[in-house]
Amino acid sequence: MWKSMSEEEKAPYEVKSGQRKVEYEKQMKAYNKKQENSANGIGDDHEVDALQAIRRKLKDPRKNLRNWRKGDPCVSNWTGVICTMPQPDGFLHIQELRMLNLNLTGKLAPKLGQLSNLTVLNFMWNHNITGSIPKEIGNIKSLKFLLLSGNQLTGPLADKLGFLPNFLMFQVDLNQITGSLPKSFVNLISCKHFHMNNNSISGQIPSELSSMPALIHFLLDNNNLMGNLPPEFSQMPKLRILQLDNNNFGGTEIPASYGNMSNLVKFCQRKKRNHLNMGIGARK
Repeated sequence: MWKSMSEEEKAPYEVKSGQRKVEYEKQMKAYNKKQENSANGIGDDHEVDALQAIRRKLKDPRKNLRNWRKGDPCVSNWTGVICTMPQPDGFLHIQELRMLNLNLTGKLAPKLGQLSNLTVLNFMWNHNITGSIPKEIGNIKSLKFLLLSGNQLTGPLADKLGFLPNFLMFQVDLNQITGSLPKSFVNLISCKHFHMNNNSISGQIPSELSSMPALIHFLLDNNNLMGNLPPEFSQMPKLRILQLDNNNFGGTEIPASYGNMSNLVKFCQRKKRNHLNMGIGARK
């Protein structure tokens, strides 16, 4: 398309591109100047301190994080560290931690909560990260994606994780998480994907969670949940996939109101030992 355009047609786009380049160079110049004036050559001490604490809690047998010991995390392109463009304060800030499938072991550091500009926290498929999910992650109000699947995380989920206003995906399947689901999760009003299957979560599913207006996927299969299925789940306007099979729910029937869930395309519910009467079928 670009090749077929005339010089006159290209002109407005080239002007905008030039303006963006000038603005970027201006921001980078301000950032570099601030770096030069910094005694230790780093931007935000709190964020660098957090990264150093995270590194100390981890073991890295493949040495994927060997460059975490040199230079500025953003300027030196530390493995898995994705930064913002220069901000009005003149600094770059850590926007994503992509620690996916790096064969890391150890634990998640509470100082993760100091990364106040983080939108993505991804430690999926390291297989041997242990310990609990730090409650301090609940301090990261910018967080959109918490991706911790495929590890050995244990302990209950902290109430504080239920106060993340921009949260879109909560993915902690294939771990060893115990305890009940916090009622505070009802505050995750932007959350679309709730993947907590294949853990050891127990207790009753709080009926309050039916008030999560944006939820599309609700995966809780292969846990130790008990009690009855909340009829209120039929009020979830956008829910499309509800997986609850292989738990220990009581009763013998699915709530009749589930038959009114017009957007539902997949519903799975079986006991670990005895099959419940499905009551409704998966919609195509």
